[in-house]
Amino acid sequence: MTAFLLGAAALVALALAFVLPALWSTARRSAILLAIALPLAAGLLYLRFGTPDALDPGNRAPPRTIEEAVAQLERRLQREPESLEGWVLLGRTRKNQGRETAAAGRFDEAMAYFAASAEAFRRALAIAPHETDLLVETAEAMSLANEERHFGAEATALLDEALAKVPNHQRALWFRGIAALQSGDAAGAVARWEALLPQVDAATAEALREQIDGARRMAGLPPAEAAPEAPAAASRTLQVTLEADPADLATLPPQAVLFVFARNAEAAGPPVAAKRIPAARLPLTVSLSDEDRLMPTATLSATPKVEVSARFARSGAVQPEAGDLVAAPVVVEVASAGPIRLRLARSETPTDAARAPTFGP
Repeated sequence: MTAFLLGAAALVALALAFVLPALWSTARRSAILLAIALPLAAGLLYLRFGTPDALDPGNRAPPRTIEEAVAQLERRLQREPESLEGWVLLGRTRKNQGRETAAAGRFDEAMAYFAASAEAFRRALAIAPHETDLLVETAEAMSLANEERHFGAEATALLDEALAKVPNHQRALWFRGIAALQSGDAAGAVARWEALLPQVDAATAEALREQIDGARRMAGLPPAEAAPEAPAAASRTLQVTLEADPADLATLPPQAVLFVFARNAEAAGPPVAAKRIPAARLPLTVSLSDEDRLMPTATLSATPKVEVSARFARSGAVQPEAGDLVAAPVVVEVASAGPIRLRLARSETPTDAARAPTFGP
């Protein structure tokens, strides 16, 4: 930063050195005004239109850890507080960190991450208050930030608003059933989960029926009728071959991670199948199947049409950044899809942050 300011001052002084001698003898007042106005105008213009934070080495160097990537994102959000994608990305990253930390037994640290996630989602929701998926994700973040994982009144109201917009929203129905059970309304939980039941695959339905049976007993309701035997849904697998220019691959640092994912092409939401592959070497062929699902209520086999894409993340984090290798999405019919070929190319600017793959429901 100091070197830049000294260099800028030297350039201004050089410009004045050429102009002032000619003016001094004929228009001394103009020369004095110019000597004052030019540096002042240059400084004001830079403050208004320049990017001082770009001079910070911490913002120029590629992040080496997830915390460095998050720190860069937080600095960006200080400059761009209305960035919906940035707040969503921060919320999801902190949520995933909380889950990883909790799994390691560091619960106090995990709660701090969950609290940060909830705050980030609140900021995102303030920007897009009527976005259905965001309502549900914010409610979930609020429950995780509660030591008892309780959906409080605020989170429950967000779920109700989401269901008023999309009555069959799978995650909203699941979470709203949990919220009802937590508040002692077992019959309400039954109603939400039974509405969810026809939307899920056979394996998930079996587990969900156990939850419904327990809630029915708590509500004093008779057991549900046994579901008729249904033929198992045919399992589907997508074969995806990934390749890239060797020159582009050479720009990736050792910590780069390959993400491959398939999304429902006809509805919003997280991927129905995704893989995270550290230290991947291209060309590479990977398979996406129901085993790669992120949510129990959404599978590849149950999705008629998907959008398949990939990203080689320089930092290894979900945050897209300039220099990532990105493949353009390909839309396929799952039942009839043949081998899929994706070519990754260098991205000059972070794009599509909101659609970055999210690992975990």
